[in-house]
Amino acid sequence: MKFKYTNGVILITLLLMAFSSEAQIKLGIRAGINATNISFNDLSNRSERYGYHAGVFVVVPVIPNFLSVQPELSYSVKGVAFKPLNKREVLSMDYIDLMLPVGFKLSAFEILVGPFASYLVSTADYTAPNDTKVIVGAFKKIDAGLSAGLSFNFRKFLVGVRYNQGFIDITKDNAQLVLGSGKNAVGQAFLGFKF
Repeated sequence: MKFKYTNGVILITLLLMAFSSEAQIKLGIRAGINATNISFNDLSNRSERYGYHAGVFVVVPVIPNFLSVQPELSYSVKGVAFKPLNKREVLSMDYIDLMLPVGFKLSAFEILVGPFASYLVSTADYTAPNDTKVIVGAFKKIDAGLSAGLSFNFRKFLVGVRYNQGFIDITKDNAQLVLGSGKNAVGQAFLGFKF
């Protein structure tokens, strides 16, 4: 079993090396700000929570100078702000995002569209402000949805915006009575560099 696994890894590595030499795969870094919200039905006075994201991505050309696949792995600070008793509170949620966008190059501009999956790495508790009751494990660890954006490329640098809409209700049953259902929505502005 171990022998078969090792052979598979070696074969995939050799294929990727051969493909990368032909396809001119590029590695890049990307970072920027987040404006996030969660659509909780029963959380009053919701507003954006500002955070950041940072990660690495790979550009794999499919049709040179037009179509590419751009897998990205990033750390992203999300959540929501709210004012239960005229005092601003912030629910902060830290995720690892795996983005799988397809890029369509139009001169210096590029349209990016594709699915994403996220894993919650921060503590998933919620403290109700009225009675300071703590709901332990209030949120699901997995989120997934669709991302769409636009970037402008200048030589090796890029600047852009994108919007990520979660499709999964991230609220667990034990928090549904307090918060209602909720889905992540994230607007991002970023700077990047391709090596």
